[in-house]
Amino acid sequence: MMERKLKFTVIACKWFDKVNGNTYHSVRCIRHKDGKVIVGQFRYGYGNHYQTTALNLMIDAKWLPAKYAKPAQHGGNSSYLYERENNYPILWTVSEGLKRDCVANGKF
Repeated sequence: MMERKLKFTVIACKWFDKVNGNTYHSVRCIRHKDGKVIVGQFRYGYGNHYQTTALNLMIDAKWLPAKYAKPAQHGGNSSYLYERENNYPILWTVSEGLKRDCVANGKF
């Protein structure tokens, strides 16, 4: 059995706007080998959309191999395959917070 080696940590913060019924998130991605950080600012997205946001940021920063940016059958990209094919190298830390927590998490 292959040992899981963490390469990235993603800190996601989610906020639910009760008044309007919308969900928002921000992400902070940390690469373990050099401590570099990229952030995804406060944005709309429900459920696990924070994962798509983080994976796309890592593709744009060239932290993930280019093959995961290729189009997938469902119309998005193949970023969701990265974890499955690489023994789940991302530690996802998700918290529910206030709007100010989400905004702060998405600032550099």
